[in-house]
Amino acid sequence: MKTIPSVLLFVLLAWPAAAAPVKTLKVGEKPESVARGFGDKLYITMINADEPGDGAINVLEGDESKVFAKGFNAPKGLAFVGGFLVTADEKTVWKVDAQGKATVLAAEKDFPQPIEFLNDVAASLDGKSVYVTEMSSPKPWFDPSGERKLWALDSEQAKALDAKGCVYRITLEGKISLAVPPGDRRMLGPNGVTVTRAKGKEMLVMGDFFTGNIVSYLDGKMDVLATGLRGADAVEVGEETLYVSSWPLGKVWAVDRKTKKATVLREGMTTAADFYFDRKARQLIIPDMLEGTLTFLPLK
Repeated sequence: MKTIPSVLLFVLLAWPAAAAPVKTLKVGEKPESVARGFGDKLYITMINADEPGDGAINVLEGDESKVFAKGFNAPKGLAFVGGFLVTADEKTVWKVDAQGKATVLAAEKDFPQPIEFLNDVAASLDGKSVYVTEMSSPKPWFDPSGERKLWALDSEQAKALDAKGCVYRITLEGKISLAVPPGDRRMLGPNGVTVTRAKGKEMLVMGDFFTGNIVSYLDGKMDVLATGLRGADAVEVGEETLYVSSWPLGKVWAVDRKTKKATVLREGMTTAADFYFDRKARQLIIPDMLEGTLTFLPLK
């Protein structure tokens, strides 16, 4: 039997394994958020045509996106918790059962202070409640001279913005409390939120859309974990890495939690929205809202 020459063997061993293919599916009009839910299937919030009541939650059956629940306005963040899908829909939070029946979990009148733009949803670690970001209205953040262009951080327009963004905790029975208060200019308007554990407690991590700060909140204290990720939408926490998407920039970053260095994992998307961190399959499932697609991005 012939043996492989040592030089050739070295080359074969050193040659990097082929990267897993990146899969992209068309799923409908304006997908915003993704979560695993009933039957371990993927569910997607669909804003659709921005008409009142035309929003939906779709389920992915194989590679086909089908309507699972409907009657929403513009559903955004989505989480699966306590046997329900929970979504934030402008000024309403809904919970949806396994048959696709939606009931109001929290209405505008139920909140302790005025709300403007509810966005992301994350399940609590005990599975009994959700955290929902009150982003506040994003309209003042955009410079009309460009498409999806944010005002410069040192501009007069930026300095005039109010720090109204906050995070609410809502139990599955509908009890609402303030989890992260407004008023800190490092977090003008949180879009994404996720939950992790630190010091044996729940720690919230938020992506601030306008400033590009990724901040944590624990025991009443806010800390900045990363900066410069403007338009931050989804944020998720891995063991050594933060994953962040940017809706206006169409990018997804991996941020080293020790060095805070950000590396681009994906760019060239139109609007990288609220992805799902599929830990078991080691991938991000990223909606491109304006393109109507889901991209399955393998992670190393």
